[in-house]
Amino acid sequence: MAGKLRPALRVPFAYRAGKSFLHRAPAALKLLAVMVLSTVAFASIPGLALAILLILVMSAAVRIPPWELLKGSKPLAVLSVCIMLLNLNLPNISVNDLCAGIIAVLRIFVPFAAAALLFAVTTMRELRLSLAAIEIRVKNLFVTGHKKKKTMAFFSLGISLMLGFIPRFFELWETANLACEARSCKRGPRRLLILIPLVCERMMETAADTALALEARGLDL
Repeated sequence: MAGKLRPALRVPFAYRAGKSFLHRAPAALKLLAVMVLSTVAFASIPGLALAILLILVMSAAVRIPPWELLKGSKPLAVLSVCIMLLNLNLPNISVNDLCAGIIAVLRIFVPFAAAALLFAVTTMRELRLSLAAIEIRVKNLFVTGHKKKKTMAFFSLGISLMLGFIPRFFELWETANLACEARSCKRGPRRLLILIPLVCERMMETAADTALALEARGLDL
């Protein structure tokens, strides 16, 4: 008798198709919102609370459980705990120091969760086209005549390519991690020694393939 099928794997920072207002919103505006939320979170404690509240509301609006926005954040969690411990006055830990450490950790996770929400409701094509439209409009303000037709959105292309490697990294990591699970590779430092070189190699191959594709289309940056 066949065993139960495993549920579909949720890759961190992966796009989730939908028809919500966030899916339909301009990609450039959503990217700007991520930057604003991250800035506000680090500016003040009320700003941090507001950023967390907005992320929770937006994730509920697109029916994404908030904890799923933090998938893939284990290394960030370890780093955050280390930073918090370094800021604590051990062994004499005061309540104020502990609260300050918790706030610092929350501020680190806000940009991560906001970015995860951005990628969950935005494709790379949408982001590229939205940024390109803005870039071309800005350039056209300074380019006139026959040169106007030759305006190319190279800056937006570079930004979208850079951002596109984030979900690609998590996809490769999850694939390699599943391969290790299938081969009964134990968790811990040994698995990391296997995964890190493998994923880095695949990322470099992906970057090389992308560069070749751009060159073939006459977009040599």
